Amino acid sequence: MQVAALFDSHAHLDDPDWPPARLAADLAAAPGWLGTLSAGYGPERFAACRQVCDALPNVWRAVGLHPWWLAQRGPAERAQGWQCVVDELDRHGHRVVAIGELGLDKTRKDQMAASDQLHWMAVALDLARRTGRAVVLHVVGWHGHALDALRAAGGPWQGVVHRFSGSADAAEAYQALGLHLSLALEPRFDADRRARVVRAIAPERLLVESDWPFRDLDYPAALDAVRRMAEELAAARGESGAALLARSNVNFMTLFGLR
Repeated sequence: MQVAALFDSHAHLDDPDWPPARLAADLAAAPGWLGTLSAGYGPERFAACRQVCDALPNVWRAVGLHPWWLAQRGPAERAQGWQCVVDELDRHGHRVVAIGELGLDKTRKDQMAASDQLHWMAVALDLARRTGRAVVLHVVGWHGHALDALRAAGGPWQGVVHRFSGSADAAEAYQALGLHLSLALEPRFDADRRARVVRAIAPERLLVESDWPFRDLDYPAALDAVRRMAEELAAARGESGAALLARSNVNFMTLFGLR
């Protein structure tokens, strides 16, 4: 049976539990897979992501310091980590189409104050602006703070709020700043709220993603789960899953400047 073609707009193809060679082989054999953006987490994973990119021409990268990575480290390590991001961009930037993950996470407030999270978000936004790259935003709980930070840093923005978990009103506010919204497996809100959110996203701003790895699924199985999710999202919009995926694929290519 033919499967729908799919760009996965957000995954972590540098996860240490999945050897790059095995992952590359799985992806090369995955039916209907068009490509993936592999989002940044921390410097210790950069080399693995380069390996996957070397093996597969349709994997692109974002580089950055994930809010979880930052929350687990002290000020000196954060500064050193950021220099690694800048160096990676200088030395291996030809497959890097975005800066991120970057953003805010309320669940990490006991490990890293909001003011510190906002500082590193501003640093990453500045790098994206100066290098002309998109941003990949991770925002959990603090959508108001994130929107204020984006407005303060100027706009409009080219980028995406990945694994979006905010309200329909927040979705509209992000779109007003030029951003896309990506919906993922394992949503953080119930089906009714998710339906309201997906209807609030303009067709040209909607993306889907796996945010893999999780739940012990190999990557081809996660892609199939994204296709099933797309059918559910499409039903809330009154369209077909195939149409929603086709639009997401176009949006992915447009957002990251791909052919």
